Amino acid sequence: MILSRLPAPRAIRRARLAVASVVLASAALLAPAGALAQGMSSDPTLAQTLFEEGRRLMEAKAYAEACPKLAESQRLRPGTGTLLNLALCNEALGKTATAWGQFKEALFASKKEGNAAREAFAQEHISALEPRLSKILLKAESTPGLLVRVDGHDIPAAALGTPIPIDPGAHEVEATASGYSVWSTTVQVGESADLKAIAVPKLQPAPPAQTAAAPPGPAAGGAGSAGLAGGSSARGGGGEGLRTAGFVIGGAGAAVLGVGAVFGILAAGQASDAEKDPALCPDKQCTSRGRKEIDAAETKALVSTIGFGVGVAAIGAGAILVLTSGRSGAEGASATSASAPGRVHARVVPLIGPEGGGVSVLGAF
Repeated sequence: MILSRLPAPRAIRRARLAVASVVLASAALLAPAGALAQGMSSDPTLAQTLFEEGRRLMEAKAYAEACPKLAESQRLRPGTGTLLNLALCNEALGKTATAWGQFKEALFASKKEGNAAREAFAQEHISALEPRLSKILLKAESTPGLLVRVDGHDIPAAALGTPIPIDPGAHEVEATASGYSVWSTTVQVGESADLKAIAVPKLQPAPPAQTAAAPPGPAAGGAGSAGLAGGSSARGGGGEGLRTAGFVIGGAGAAVLGVGAVFGILAAGQASDAEKDPALCPDKQCTSRGRKEIDAAETKALVSTIGFGVGVAAIGAGAILVLTSGRSGAEGASATSASAPGRVHARVVPLIGPEGGGVSVLGAF
């Protein structure tokens, strides 16, 4: 047996620091609602309560009510047992593709845990479901910047032309691209071993936007007055654009902050569990399996650190864009008439390094 010194304290400290930083930043930015959500999202009592209620509803064959409770329990406190029950619930509901994917995930987790009974159980259901899986095959004509979605979920370009398992029922397929009209259709997928092929046509260019004519200026002002009015209007539009971009970037930053918190919690738990497991790290000396667990925890901690940095910086950048977009129309007109460089120009650039990441706002304000 190969043993190595356990560097778990470093991994655990990094993970715990990332989690603490995210929690403090979230409390400062989103309190009190953020603090309440953080407390509830890690409540093992609530997770256990939902699991037991979900199991009770499954025994009563109330699967439509049971599945959401099991799904929330799994979100609050992920576990292979809960995941297997959730897969069974979705299988009973007829969501064959969803159940198949969850059994696959449970199979991988059971192998990692060394639980042969759960591994065999998951494999049995996977083998039974696979011949019944219905699938959708998406083919698309070439359109620059094409994005295909199914029920609002993005489909990677690499998946086009490949049969994708999908739950039976009605599904909305949508294709979009910048500067082109949206194309969509609804497809009805059968319950067992159905294959639906959808051909997405080449998108048509969007019709030119109808622009309202500017009101005529005073007779004495002539063309010069009309030009000034147009410049003022463009200035106002630029401010609205920056404000919208600020809110979008800030919202994305909050989402990334949440991802960083999740990875930090996972990292801290995985490293701590490995350190305490006598089969993985007896007497603080790690076996090769224990070393892999610690390495995986350090990777999650790094993702957490990057997510935290990017999230906080994006929220700050969004706030800057919103604040700098608030100039009055008179000030904008004055700046425009004085010199063209008076406009606000800004862009957000992501920064990712080996030990962390963030975003930077470049431009003139």
